[in-house]
Amino acid sequence: MTTATSTPEAEAQLPAADGPERNERLTTTTATLLVVLLAVEGVTLLALGPLLRVHMFVGLLLIPPVALKLVSTGYRFARYYLNAPAYRAKGPPQAALRLLAPLLVAATLAVLGSGVWLLLLGRRSDTVLQLHKVAFVAWGVLFGIHFLAYLPRLLRSLGGRSGRLRSGGARTAAVAVLTALVAGLLLALVALPKIRGWTQ
Repeated sequence: MTTATSTPEAEAQLPAADGPERNERLTTTTATLLVVLLAVEGVTLLALGPLLRVHMFVGLLLIPPVALKLVSTGYRFARYYLNAPAYRAKGPPQAALRLLAPLLVAATLAVLGSGVWLLLLGRRSDTVLQLHKVAFVAWGVLFGIHFLAYLPRLLRSLGGRSGRLRSGGARTAAVAVLTALVAGLLLALVALPKIRGWTQ
């Protein structure tokens, strides 16, 4: 009579196989938060004059969640190209989206960086403001393509999450995203005097 035994190799593959799933949960949870914050930021553009301070506040609030999203997707990218078996089995994003990703990252950094630059100047600078606007237009086009391409996956992931809310991966993702949100809030609150003192 034989009994089933687990080998060290098989046990080692369990957390590795769960790695892409945990990474996807973190990416999806972070993306959900970013969609909400970006929607708020978009509303401020409709009346940028009276909502300029809100625009700046939310812009700073976005920085840590954006950083978390870049870390999450960058980690998957690195693991895939370093030939981690579980990530190779998961497969790469579409070729067009892989080509788009570096441009989107660059545009995102340009938008946030030029916005912070304007805030630190404490006043309007036509040169930096123009850079911010150009970066935003480029980012808007690239993000629109990225968002529409990944929207079905995001909706599927959100729809199937109800039965997995108690899993370790979901809890870890929730804690990481909440931490990023709190960090963004603290950053915006620390910069509040600068925001209030900014002049056009």
